[in-house]
Amino acid sequence: MEDVYAKIDSLKAEQKEIMRDIRNLETRTTINEKDISTINKQLEKISLNTTWILRIVVSAIVMAILGLILKGGI
Repeated sequence: MEDVYAKIDSLKAEQKEIMRDIRNLETRTTINEKDISTINKQLEKISLNTTWILRIVVSAIVMAILGLILKGGI
């Protein structure tokens, strides 16, 4: 009978350890989700900046071509 009680105590200890591991995983998951959200926001900002840089470069090229045409360089 003592063997059964020892086994029950062992199982309870294992259950507590598993519950602790689950809480740790939930905490890590929450932190990872926040990190992913932050990274997505940063990627969105980078995308917007890249779009504006592309517009500026294209505008500069168009202005240079127009300048050459108006000057009679072509």
